[in-house]
Amino acid sequence: MNIQVRHISTFLHQWAPPSTKLDYDNVGLLVGDPNQQISRILTCLDVTLKVVEEAIHKNCDLIVAHHPLIFKSIDRINPTNEQGQIIYKLIKNDISLIAAHTNLDAALDGVSFVLGQKLDLDNLKFLDNSYNISRKIVLTTGHSDSESVLKLLNYYSAEEAHYYKVEGKKDGQFTYEAIMDEQNVSDLKKELEKNGLLHRGSFQVMEVASPSNNVGMGVVGFYRDKGLTQQQFLDKVADALNVKAVRFSGSVDRIKKVAVCGGAGVSLARKAVAEGAQAFVTADIKYHDYFTDTENFLLVDVGHYESEVPMVAALQQELSEAFEQAEVLETEVTTNPMQVFIPDHKQNPQE
Repeated sequence: MNIQVRHISTFLHQWAPPSTKLDYDNVGLLVGDPNQQISRILTCLDVTLKVVEEAIHKNCDLIVAHHPLIFKSIDRINPTNEQGQIIYKLIKNDISLIAAHTNLDAALDGVSFVLGQKLDLDNLKFLDNSYNISRKIVLTTGHSDSESVLKLLNYYSAEEAHYYKVEGKKDGQFTYEAIMDEQNVSDLKKELEKNGLLHRGSFQVMEVASPSNNVGMGVVGFYRDKGLTQQQFLDKVADALNVKAVRFSGSVDRIKKVAVCGGAGVSLARKAVAEGAQAFVTADIKYHDYFTDTENFLLVDVGHYESEVPMVAALQQELSEAFEQAEVLETEVTTNPMQVFIPDHKQNPQE
């Protein structure tokens, strides 16, 4: 099978549906032709000139990034500024660009799950899955091959799928019911129409109050046995994420339950406390947010880049497994713009 850009887009959209992105965000295919054939992919966190030059040098046809290159509408594309230079080089070298940002933050096995795994947490689950995206679908049709209908529902990740025969109908009608995420409903309906399952039938969609198991923000997990001391935990965080310094506030005796959120997630701190976490790891914490009125709780800022960069390797692995015919590379460029100065405390004699 010849792999095209659209195949990668479809895979990423199934994993992290664009409909789950935050309003301000811009995700999906940002530059390129969806029908372009590709053989080599580069994954990265940020799209910089050095990353694009790396892609050119390594003969990559596609870049899959976490942070979008284009957020706002642009008036012109020319090499007079960095964004223009990047887009200009991408187009000139036939390199497409796909971004999966807040939709990947919100995805099952997305950014926060990868961060939680990096910290060796067990039994990971969403910290906040209050997204109102669950829908109940009710299909009434004369199609009697229940196995094929249930397989179709399962393909679109339907849960609690079941059916029953509608009594009193002369032609023999069957009703199928299931719970599914909102973003899959329209594709399911198109497939039902394509297969003639809506002929002289009906298709209803209703909101469901229960949260989705596939979409959320942040993750909570556990350490086995007695957990870790505060010192052991901070050492683990620093080692796992390869950071020279970790900012934190609060204190705690032992840590068994930990919440994490890749990127700027301090708004979930109260949710972490409510879930009984003794520590919350995130990034971009403002000064006043470090003040907490919760005892036995640690608030940890590891840096935006550091909290999300493990996703680059995860993207590389997922795409490699899904598309064996393509070579998927992880960027070797460090795109973190922030630097840390650690002074030498040795007492050197003054000259």
